[in-house]
Amino acid sequence: MKTLKLLSVLSLSILVGCGEEVNELSQKKETLKELKQQMGNLKSQISTLEKEIALSDTLAEGGVVVQTQVVEGTSFTHYISQPGIVSSKENILVSIEMGGIVVNRLVEEGRWVNKGDAIIQLDASILLNQVEDLRQSKDLAKTTYERQDNLWKQGIGSEMQYLQAKNQYVSLQKKLAAMEAQLDKLELIAPISGRLDEIYINVGEFAAPAMPAFRIVNSKKLQVEVDVAERYSAIIKKGDMVNLSFDALGINRQEKVSFVGQVINPQNRTFKVKINLNNISGDIKPNAVASVKLQDFSQEGAMVLPSACIKKDMRGSFVFVADNNKAIKKYVETGLSQDDMTHISSGLDLGQEVIVIGYDGVANGSKIDIK
Repeated sequence: MKTLKLLSVLSLSILVGCGEEVNELSQKKETLKELKQQMGNLKSQISTLEKEIALSDTLAEGGVVVQTQVVEGTSFTHYISQPGIVSSKENILVSIEMGGIVVNRLVEEGRWVNKGDAIIQLDASILLNQVEDLRQSKDLAKTTYERQDNLWKQGIGSEMQYLQAKNQYVSLQKKLAAMEAQLDKLELIAPISGRLDEIYINVGEFAAPAMPAFRIVNSKKLQVEVDVAERYSAIIKKGDMVNLSFDALGINRQEKVSFVGQVINPQNRTFKVKINLNNISGDIKPNAVASVKLQDFSQEGAMVLPSACIKKDMRGSFVFVADNNKAIKKYVETGLSQDDMTHISSGLDLGQEVIVIGYDGVANGSKIDIK
C-alpha cells in the first residue's frame, strides 16, 4: 500500500515538472519573438539615423550636389502597346469547278501572276469534241430556221414547222453557250494579281469539283489587325496615327488607323482595329507579328519630368524643387507615363527647377549645390 502511494506521488511530481518545462519553453519562444521584433525596429531606426547624420554632415560641408531641370511646356503623347497580326487583304483560295485530269501547271509556286493569267489546265479533249458537235448541230439548226423563216414570210409551210425550227436553233444556242462556259472552267486563271503561294494538285491527278487548286496572296496590300481593350473604344478613332514595329525584321513605320470595329467581342471584351500596310518591297509577310503603339493621349504645353525623380510617401507623389539653394518638397498630381517620362497634371509651375539628379540625397529644406 505504501509502495502504491509512493508511485502516485512520483508520477504526479513528474507530470508537474513536465508541465512547468513546457510553459517555460513557450515563454522563451515568445520572448525570442519579441526581441527579434525589437531588433528589426532598432535596425530601421539605426538606418534612418545614419542617413540623417550623413545628410547633416553633407549639409555642414556646403550642400548636396544636384542637377536640376527647368519645368517647360512641351508636347507629350502617350501610347498603348498591343501585339498585332499581319494579314493579307487579298488572300484567295481557288477551287476546282469542273472535274478533270490535270494536264499542265503553267506557273511555278512563288511566282508573281497577274489577274487573268492561266495557272492550271485540265483535260478538255472530251468536252472539246462535244462542243464541236454542238457547233455543227447549231449551224445546221440555224440554216434550217432561216429557210423556214423565209418560207413562213412567203406564206409557205405550217406555223408548227416554223416554230419547231426556231425552238431547235435557240435551244442549241443555249446548250453551246453552257458547254463553252464549262470548257472555260477547265483552265483555272488567277482571279487577282499576287504571288502564287501554293499549288495543291499535280499533273496527272484527278481534280474533283470543290477541291482546292491553288492560293494567291497579294503581299503588297497587307493590314495589321489588333484586338484593343474595351476601355479604349471611345478614344481610338479612324485616321489616328500609330507606330508599327516589326522587331524580327528591324522595320519601324507610322501608319493611320483604317478601321475601328463597332462591336465588342463578348469573350475577351475587345474590339477590332485594322491598319492598312503598303508592302511594295514584300519584306513583311502575312501572319508576321507587329508591335502596335496606338495613341490614346496627347497634349501640347504639357509639364513632363523624368519618372525616376518622382517619389511617393504616405501623402502622395512629390518632387524636390530648388528654391534659394534649398530642396523644397512639392506634392504633385501625376498623369500618364511614356518612355521613362511622366506627365505632371498639377502641383508645379512653369519655370520651376526640379531636382532630377541627386534627389535621393536630399530632404525637405536640405541645402543644395546646383551643378
